[in-house]
Amino acid sequence: MKQLFSYLMIIILMFASAACSMPTTQKEAGNGKKVLFVGTDSANDRIVMKHFKELGYETTLMSDKELTPEQPANYGLVFVSSFAGSHRVADKLLGSTAPVIYANGKILGEVGLASKDNSDYGDYTGLSIVIKESKHELAAGLPGSVDIYKEAAKISFVVPQGGVIIASAPDNDKRAVICTFDKGTKNMSGQVLPAKRLFFNLTGGEEINRTDNGWKLFDAAVHWAVGKG
Repeated sequence: MKQLFSYLMIIILMFASAACSMPTTQKEAGNGKKVLFVGTDSANDRIVMKHFKELGYETTLMSDKELTPEQPANYGLVFVSSFAGSHRVADKLLGSTAPVIYANGKILGEVGLASKDNSDYGDYTGLSIVIKESKHELAAGLPGSVDIYKEAAKISFVVPQGGVIIASAPDNDKRAVICTFDKGTKNMSGQVLPAKRLFFNLTGGEEINRTDNGWKLFDAAVHWAVGKG
């Protein structure tokens, strides 16, 4: 009887220890799977938020006007929709310790990752992009020319200052449609990035037009952004 009692006490202590450690573990996992989505309540942004949910992420929608520099600290990732105004987001995310994915190329000019010259961002009409760094995780194993649209439409680009161009416009390899900036990179003003930054082409209004490969590249962008390193 005494031995049985001892076994029961050990089991109870094991459960108690697991219960005490669980909240911290869940909190860490939860923060890593929480996305601050800076955009609109439009049907187009809802498609992207639904995709985040399918990847296992919880998204919180916030307008560019509501965004403050302090809010990203509560999230594992910040995604800025192409519908977010560059003048409203501007430098609010400069100090973000959470990685940031920008779908609006103009904002890169505001944060010193591209110039503010109007010729350094824009769009072209087409179906495809060209993978420049096929061995990079962000290329998702896709080499060469990749159709990201089912039908020809606008594809946004930016000419970055520094960073790595993963994919570009077919006719100009300086026009990035996917480009990355690692943690520790300095922007044009000499400020050090506290976390990863990424420009990813996800042109507003064309979310429904993306191919499976187009979404595969997006998934790779998300995984790279939240990954270690």
